[in-house]
Amino acid sequence: MRIAYVDMIGGAAGDMLLAAFLDAGLDREALEHALRSVVADGWTLSPARVRKHGIVATFAGLVVPGEDGDAEHHHHDEDDEHEHEHEHVHVGAGSRTLAEVLEIVERSGLTPRQRERASAVYHRLAQAEAHVHGITADAMRFHEVGQIDAVLDVAATCVALDLLEIDELRCSPFPLGHGTLHIAHGRYPNPPPTTAQLLIGWPTRAVDVEGELVTPTAAAILTTLAKPGRPDLVLERIGYGAGRSDFTIPNVTRVIIGSAVPSGANGGSDDDVVVIETNIDDMSPQHYELAVERLFAAGALDVWLTPITMKKGRPAITLSAIAAPEHQDAVARAMLTETTTIGVRVRTERRQVLPRAGGSVDTPYGPVRVKRAGMNGEQRTRAEYDDLLRIARERNLPLPEVAHTVDAAIRGERPT
Repeated sequence: MRIAYVDMIGGAAGDMLLAAFLDAGLDREALEHALRSVVADGWTLSPARVRKHGIVATFAGLVVPGEDGDAEHHHHDEDDEHEHEHEHVHVGAGSRTLAEVLEIVERSGLTPRQRERASAVYHRLAQAEAHVHGITADAMRFHEVGQIDAVLDVAATCVALDLLEIDELRCSPFPLGHGTLHIAHGRYPNPPPTTAQLLIGWPTRAVDVEGELVTPTAAAILTTLAKPGRPDLVLERIGYGAGRSDFTIPNVTRVIIGSAVPSGANGGSDDDVVVIETNIDDMSPQHYELAVERLFAAGALDVWLTPITMKKGRPAITLSAIAAPEHQDAVARAMLTETTTIGVRVRTERRQVLPRAGGSVDTPYGPVRVKRAGMNGEQRTRAEYDDLLRIARERNLPLPEVAHTVDAAIRGERPT
């Protein structure tokens, strides 16, 4: 299992998470290609190297002209009149409802899992703000200031998890500063109400910093997509994402990426998984595609369909999914919601898996992501199918030809 651990050294904001993933090796070209499918133009991404208390980090440089780009994660003192990105309801021209934001996500060229994750983040953010302001989530309106920034930041994290082949996202306790924050509706406590609402049930730690350390967008991303706690990892790569402000502590978010520490014999890894299944004989075959997508979005590690015959000779399907135990409830709920079944069965199984790692290989088509797995000194490397498919489409080439060329590059051979 490949895990990314978000270590909030100086807190977290949406653009800091984006910057940390870029610093950890996220393919900027592939990321920008995905983000352009969300919002085609009107913004720029210009990462830069900066220092924060001696730590070299990446600053995202995501700018939307006409907006107060990077509105989040600023120090607020008594003279600071910078508006907070999502801390108030604005019903005037230019604001967007939750439905309008979700429409932007759904119209995008993101993968189904990326769209599901991004939508889930915005649902959670809207519910938190609606609770604070005493209205329904459907009536919530997000203010225009910083909104495109936030949409792209949320999408960027969802894309990064896929491009970096992250199976699980974890995070440290959320650091919280002190003092008050001046935003559009006056002075608010630190953390602001929406952030505090999002962090209910999550570990936090007090930090002697006067200023906002965790923004609503970052809180929504992490409390939707991550789990709390530092994992045991074989470290592979580390990235630092910088915020705009300077505090008495380094204003950086650190992302640590690695493989779960192997515990089995011969370098393999043993772990428990749950298998969630149901038999279905009354659902249109066309509906399984979306059901499978949403099972993956809920945390399934694998999903498959098996033809079976039920009572009275009825043809049917067994829908099966494998998930980590902590994702059992979410996957089971998705199976119950997205299919016609009225019940699922769950069992625990033990599996052995080879240690694996991600990476990339230079090919005549440019860098291609690969998976590496093996033990006892033997390793096999396979190209990511999504990259092969993308190259074939972009260059109008047969997929077998692309695969042959990439396999040759993996083997270190000259293409023929």
